[in-house]
Amino acid sequence: MRYRLALLLIVASTSLAACTRGIHVEIANNDSAALAEAIRAANASPGQSTIRLARRGLYILGQETADGLLLPPVAGKLTIEGNYAEIRGYSRAPAAILEVSAGASLRIENLVLAEGTNGTVRNYGRLGLQNVGIVDGSTQTVPAIVLNHGRLEAVGGEIAYNHLLSNRRDAGTVLNYGEARFTDTRIHGNRAIGRYPTLAVSGGVLNFGEIRADGLSFADNEIPSEPASGLSFGGILNVGNGSVRGETPVGDVRSAELADIIATR
Repeated sequence: MRYRLALLLIVASTSLAACTRGIHVEIANNDSAALAEAIRAANASPGQSTIRLARRGLYILGQETADGLLLPPVAGKLTIEGNYAEIRGYSRAPAAILEVSAGASLRIENLVLAEGTNGTVRNYGRLGLQNVGIVDGSTQTVPAIVLNHGRLEAVGGEIAYNHLLSNRRDAGTVLNYGEARFTDTRIHGNRAIGRYPTLAVSGGVLNFGEIRADGLSFADNEIPSEPASGLSFGGILNVGNGSVRGETPVGDVRSAELADIIATR
């Protein structure tokens, strides 16, 4: 009887462990299809999953795997160990590279995300970026390279050399509606084009939410609008209830009351 009870306990504990275990997989260099399949498998796994890319590998994304996305949206708990690789988009249709769904969490380490053509990253859950570069992106209909509606934390890395088009919508290289924390991150070399002087446009961060910034730096984020607008800025532009805490130079932050923006339209 004791033997049978012990056996049942072992089987039950093994089954429970299996039900809470994520996947752990390594993706060969340039195997973009395997990367997409691994994300789908991680979404189907209830535990914490890890995907490790090839060291200094290159992954070319040539077609959408979901509507407007080059990789499947992350819907579970996932870490991507970039291993100093690059993921680059080369799709014909405008598309972002990745999205974190509401209730999901994604941590990315040591990776370059490049050439999203309708923004690059969209976050509705929890997104952690450790030494991640978001570069060479552009926009078509989405008003941001990095769109955050959830919780975003970036440590190190850069958001650089992106082209942002503000076409009848407020826009920012980073557009924050949620909570964002930046530590020693550089936002530089972005070109923000504001077509209308009544639009709020930031080549850095357009902030409707809450930001904690320590060591966040800005440089050379162009705002070539005609005529020049006080609602255009290359640092952090706070709108409405947007707020900033931390060690941020005063010259890198500007406030624009939402009422002032609405009044000009």
